[in-house]
Amino acid sequence: MAASSRIGLRGGTAIAHVDAAGFVTRDGRRATELGWWVAADDRWHDPREEPSGRQRLIDGTPVVETKIAVPGGDVVQRAFMVADHGGCVVMEISNESPAAVVIAVPTSGVATDAAAAPSEPRGVALPKGRTLPSDVRVFPLAHRSAVRFVWATAPRVSITVDGLAGATPVARGWLGASERASRVSIDAQTLVAARCQLLLATSTEVDDLLQHDAARGVVAIAERVRMGEPVAPHVEQIADAARRMLRKPNALWASRALVMASRMLATANESLASSDVAKAWAEVGAGGTLGGGGDTRSAVDLPSATDLRSAVDTAAHVEDSLVRAISLYEAEVFADGIAASWRGVNFEAHGVPAGPQHTVSLAVRWHGENAALLWEVDGPPGLQLRATQVDASFAVSSQRGEALLRVGA
Repeated sequence: MAASSRIGLRGGTAIAHVDAAGFVTRDGRRATELGWWVAADDRWHDPREEPSGRQRLIDGTPVVETKIAVPGGDVVQRAFMVADHGGCVVMEISNESPAAVVIAVPTSGVATDAAAAPSEPRGVALPKGRTLPSDVRVFPLAHRSAVRFVWATAPRVSITVDGLAGATPVARGWLGASERASRVSIDAQTLVAARCQLLLATSTEVDDLLQHDAARGVVAIAERVRMGEPVAPHVEQIADAARRMLRKPNALWASRALVMASRMLATANESLASSDVAKAWAEVGAGGTLGGGGDTRSAVDLPSATDLRSAVDTAAHVEDSLVRAISLYEAEVFADGIAASWRGVNFEAHGVPAGPQHTVSLAVRWHGENAALLWEVDGPPGLQLRATQVDASFAVSSQRGEALLRVGA
């Protein structure tokens, strides 16, 4: 896990950060921090000092789960944001140990569904030099029970806990957004996490990336559009970025970005512009000068956009490893070969772009060292699929079918 994970709402309209201990901050200021502490049968547990601490993103989404061990089990905290009241941080804490525990949290500006009235903490033992905030209160938490604390990001907002979505439906919503773009079972959480970071980016962050790196900027916008964001506000930016990429076609992800630019312009009912970009992409690509996948290191240093660039690289690389558009009627599956970590693992991918007008869905089922490939093409007839790096004998133009790739040959 990174030292800090971003949580928030689409478009960066409300953002907070969760550190490696599950403490939530807004605007990077310690004064706006929501922490948590646990008293169990043995002692007080400070998540920032616990060697038993474990953290993950649930299914790769911006729902951060942090666990600390107490006698007989764990106390589990999940932090995420919901759109209610202008954007709220929600902290869910559940007791998955056999004995009751006590939860301590700051209460200023925080609403809760705790049944018991809070009381002041007693006997808290924190590391030397560290003290609890003055507004911290404690709440008992029985075996297998849970409590929620809700913290509004907007000032002077009256918060109610009832009716707010929990961690599971929030994670499901983010996952659904990612799968609206494409559904991939291999490296799924990696792809979901990258896409969620792109959805969490502010418009300013995306604009800055687009200005300095046209290819990555277009891919970032394309991912957001595929996940349900409107394309109309970006039409002029996309067209301008396409012209810039055609002047520098060897940039990393230039080929993919031009394909996605053509697709987005078509979605925006800009059919002539979409066709022009597709034709230009095909002509430049025929000269072998288009930048594709492979090495995802950047020659451009934009410290404020580092995470955004990394998210673009990850999302693009996952799909590019499965299907890569070569020309208007050619696409390569597994263009870089089948990764060692994928060998022997059955997997599927649905709705992966294979050119300006095509997407491909595929499934792999292993038979010893060889892979049975099932495919289906969506788009005009005539797209040829190849797998040169896996089995040079595979070349088909049918819309759907099944073949055995001689991977071990």
